[in-house]
Amino acid sequence: MRGLKIRSMKRISPFAAAAVLLIAAFSFLWFVNSAFYAEKRESLSFFLHNTALSADLKLGEVYVRGRGRTSPKELRDVLKAERGMPVTAIDINQARENIQRLPWVKTVHIERRLPHILYIRITERTPVAVWQNKGLYRPVDEDGQPVETFVKKLDGLPLVLGSDAPERTPDLLRFIAQEPELSPRVKAAVRIGRRRWNVLLDDIDKGITVRLPEKDPAAAWGRLANLNRTQGLLSRKITMVDLRQPDKLIVHLEDDAVKKRPTRSKTTP
Repeated sequence: MRGLKIRSMKRISPFAAAAVLLIAAFSFLWFVNSAFYAEKRESLSFFLHNTALSADLKLGEVYVRGRGRTSPKELRDVLKAERGMPVTAIDINQARENIQRLPWVKTVHIERRLPHILYIRITERTPVAVWQNKGLYRPVDEDGQPVETFVKKLDGLPLVLGSDAPERTPDLLRFIAQEPELSPRVKAAVRIGRRRWNVLLDDIDKGITVRLPEKDPAAAWGRLANLNRTQGLLSRKITMVDLRQPDKLIVHLEDDAVKKRPTRSKTTP
């Protein structure tokens, strides 16, 4: 694909080469559904491409809309197209399948815009968390699917751990977002026994661990937010809050806080 530039889509006239496009579409439908085409496919393809070149239907530009995390090089590698080739020689279905396999691509639409343009519209996946698994880090998209690529940093996204963590992440983030004063403090979440979450606040290593119940974790999360609003619970020197029992609250204090707690003096009768 040497010499072919991948450019962001700007404005293209919808009326450009409309008549040629209509003729080409009808011709294509007739050819691919005929027995004659099945027998003479190779020779007809050669004739069609030569005719396209004679009519100056040559690939000049590839316009892409929606590309953010997908690099131009990735697109060039899977398109396998070159400037000046007949636009009819581009296998749209194969190109779509190849682009669809790229890690960040969720959906893709491709069309020829005669005489010289290949138009590609991409919808990319949105990362909402990073999954740590076997020492490697992979983004998780909004549908709870791991992206087939690896990252070295979190970029402000929460870290999730556990074999079923990705698929459970969208539900986790939905109820976490219901308490906006707490959600920015969530740095990581760990699936425990494929049943429930431990959420880490403020710092992955030294922050507060919140143990959520298996049933109705959203209600427990709301309870924590209310305790923090009314009693300033999370501003205290604590390391763990256990909310697994709806009628009980268990809090672990930091070692220094335990040492500084006043002790009752013994009195003798």
